[in-house]
Amino acid sequence: MKTWIKTTIAVALIATSAVGATAMARGGECDGMRGGQSAWQEMSPEKMKARMTERVELQAARLELALALTPEQKPAWQAFKTALKDRSEHMASQMEARANAARPKTVLERMDRMAEMSALRQTEMADMRKAVESFYGTLSAAQKTVFDAEFDRMGRRHGADGYGMGGHMRDGGPSGARRG
Repeated sequence: MKTWIKTTIAVALIATSAVGATAMARGGECDGMRGGQSAWQEMSPEKMKARMTERVELQAARLELALALTPEQKPAWQAFKTALKDRSEHMASQMEARANAARPKTVLERMDRMAEMSALRQTEMADMRKAVESFYGTLSAAQKTVFDAEFDRMGRRHGADGYGMGGHMRDGGPSGARRG
C-alpha cells in the first residue's frame, strides 16, 4: 500500500476516534459535525425553543456591540430586538406544531400545506421588514454598513457557508457559492 494511502487512513481513524471520544465525554450525546445544529428534528420542543432563544440573544448582543448604539437609538433597538425575539418564539412554536401534526396524505394536501407555509413566511417577512426599516432609519451611514454585514450573517449557522436558518441553501448552488 502506498504511503499516502496509509497516512490518509491513519488520519481518518484518528479523527473518527476523536469525534467518538468527544461524544462520550459529553455523556454519549453526539451532535454531529455542526455542533448540535443538525438534529433539530430529534430535539424536544422545550430544548428547541431554548436553543433558538439563546441563539437569537447571542446574535442580538453581537449586533448591538458591533453597532455601538447611541442612547437615542436604544428605544428603536429595543423594538427591533423584541421583533427578533418574537419571530424566534413564533418559529419555534410553528416547528413544534408541524412536528406534532399529521403528515398530509396526498400530493394536493402537501401542496396546500406548502402554499399555506409560503403565505405565512411572506407575512412574517413583511413584519420583519417593518421592524428592520424602523430601526435601520435611526442608524448612521457607518452603522448601516455594519448592520448590513452583520444582519446578513445572522441567519447563517456557521458564518459564510451558504446555509441559512434551517439548513437551506442561501444564494448559491450545492457548493454554497454566493451570487453577486
